Amino acid sequence: MPLIGPILDDRTFEQLRDELVKRIPVYAPEWTDHHAGDPGIALIELFAHLGESLLFRFNQIPDTTKVAFLRLLGLRPRPALAARTLLVLETERPEGVQVLRGAEARAGAVVFETGNEVVAWPLEVLAVGKTPAPVPPAEESGRAATEHRRRDDAVEALPSAERDRARSGAAPVLFYVTTAVPADPLAGDPPLDVSTTVDQCLWIALLGKNTTDPRHLRGRTLFIGVVPDEELPRPFDLVARNPHDPTRLRAGDLVTAPPGFLWELWNGPGEATAFTPLAVLGDTTRGLTTAGVVSVALPGAFPAHPPAQSSPGGSDAPPPLDDEKLAARVLGWLRVRRPAGENDAIHRIRWVGVNAVGAVQSRTAAPELLGTGTADAGQAFRLTLGPVVPGSVRLEVEEADGWRPWTEVEDFAAGGPFDRHYTLDSEAGLVRFGTRCRRPQIGERIRVLSYRYGGGSAGNVPAGAIGSLTGVAGVKAGNPFPATGGADPASLTDALDALPAEVHRRDRAVTAEDFRALTLEVPGVRRAETLPLLHPDTPTQPAAGVISVLVFPTEDLRDPGAPLPDLALLRRVAAHLAPRRLVTAELYVIPPTYVDIALSVGIRTREGYQPDAVRRWVELILRQYLAPLPPYGPEGGGWPLGRAVRRAELEAVAVQVEGLEYIEEELLLARRGDTGSGGPGPGGGVWTALPLVPLRPWEVPRLAEITVVTGSPLPVGTGYGPPAPPPGDPTPVVVPLPPEVC
Repeated sequence: MPLIGPILDDRTFEQLRDELVKRIPVYAPEWTDHHAGDPGIALIELFAHLGESLLFRFNQIPDTTKVAFLRLLGLRPRPALAARTLLVLETERPEGVQVLRGAEARAGAVVFETGNEVVAWPLEVLAVGKTPAPVPPAEESGRAATEHRRRDDAVEALPSAERDRARSGAAPVLFYVTTAVPADPLAGDPPLDVSTTVDQCLWIALLGKNTTDPRHLRGRTLFIGVVPDEELPRPFDLVARNPHDPTRLRAGDLVTAPPGFLWELWNGPGEATAFTPLAVLGDTTRGLTTAGVVSVALPGAFPAHPPAQSSPGGSDAPPPLDDEKLAARVLGWLRVRRPAGENDAIHRIRWVGVNAVGAVQSRTAAPELLGTGTADAGQAFRLTLGPVVPGSVRLEVEEADGWRPWTEVEDFAAGGPFDRHYTLDSEAGLVRFGTRCRRPQIGERIRVLSYRYGGGSAGNVPAGAIGSLTGVAGVKAGNPFPATGGADPASLTDALDALPAEVHRRDRAVTAEDFRALTLEVPGVRRAETLPLLHPDTPTQPAAGVISVLVFPTEDLRDPGAPLPDLALLRRVAAHLAPRRLVTAELYVIPPTYVDIALSVGIRTREGYQPDAVRRWVELILRQYLAPLPPYGPEGGGWPLGRAVRRAELEAVAVQVEGLEYIEEELLLARRGDTGSGGPGPGGGVWTALPLVPLRPWEVPRLAEITVVTGSPLPVGTGYGPPAPPPGDPTPVVVPLPPEVC
């Protein structure tokens, strides 16, 4: 971004002269000749001229000095970040449609570019898994007998070899049902947990359309988009969490190398080789652990079995489809699994689609000739468009032996006199050449072959906002998921405020405050807290050399009052902190643990104030006081970790509302009761009234229930609904009467 110091006092020579002349009647009333030829007026104009020069200099010194320090220290504010999303293409052409890298897709005025080449085929996919069937009822009944006959018939339908093994009892029999991955990612249907299926495999059916010709797919590449479920389980409890939970909190595990996987094509029933291994040409999902696209090459002998051939069942056969129309459209089955030696499984899968490609909120600029070198130190050239995406500039300098590529670096500190390095001010679009490295000499032309520009929070468009591709016929495009990751550049004020801390830590995490400040640099993080010596597996016992960073996201649409980060945000934080920590520091990135509390307040309003308005203000101020995110909380930074919630403190907050006379009786504070696990159970148990709710060092409160009424407070946790009938009383049946007929 351009680091330009602000002008604090912009008075001109004329304004200063007029102000001095207006002061003459106050200090020298006998001075009446104010014409330009008067000697006194000449002196006033001289001092006005000198004053204008001094003001100009003084205005530039404070912030310009800081800006100069920013440049000298190599500290650059955060540039604009580009949003990213997943595009899905549709076509009806049998031969497919090729979409090159850099194709433009628009969401109104916001432009996205495809990040890779993709070929759209007239195909659809259905992802399913073999989930264990429910255990039949043990009691003797007609339903139980029907279920047992159904299972016997399923065994009879197996291939002969597996049927004999099942009858003889030589191997256990696992019954399963076919469960599909949700087709609509925003419908709220639960994802498919592949790790809980009987074979721990994800099966993908390739479904043909009316115009699909399987011969065009032989030896071609499919682009399959996969979106795993990266949401953390709710409620999250650091102590009571399942030790077998796949959620990994260690920073090294969050950014470790992706696990391996195998893609295979089912060859059909009765084949000597059940599956054909498929070549994976590209993978941006990191082994099905994050959203991305997997490029899979189909074999030349596709389809491997006659279309619409039903599955015979069995361990190595795809699961049967109950919908006959879908089963008739199946051209082939793909199986995805982990290798035998992999210690991780495929977990929750939220969505699977075909003809997918990643898109980024940026555009590619045409080649530009920046200028000619002068051999001077500090040469700077400006690009035409901006803001520029860091790392996207391809710059060359015409030297004696031809055009030579130069490398973009953050600073020139590590460069030598023969290194071809340059720096980029992405927001201003300035390319600078240093003094310690090689500089473009006199007459050497400088050109940029390409660069990308764009970014900002405007790119975080909702799902379905992208409608089509520009300049590509026969293809429809859409984004099934919202675009995320876009952020505006850091302002000059933020850069200057962060200057002392940047100078102190020098991009290294040593103290707890260093970890907190570096975590806040990650887009999407609203609040960060550090917990030295806390290990997530044994939080009550101090662990030497361990530091845990607790992360609050900017927003969480599932529960805005108690936001939880997803795994994608935890990975970004871990990737940002891991290279900056000490080698001996064991780092964990964890979400917050919320403790449910409930409040019930009875108020009496002053005469002349509207009771309902006062009641809403009391409820609002209590919610803001207990909120976990800034700018709310007791001190504007969110509720402090581990700070107990006191009834007296909340009463003192509530009585500050204008129009409140007093609180009836007393404010009722309660928390969830004990679940028998040695501590309170989040989201379960009964409400227990307490004058004080203690919190552990990693916990914050979550206001689950609040009622504010005029008069005596309601029983805590009951809400505003009608009172419940007394125990033992039958619930009445409400019957509408028909109209009378004359």
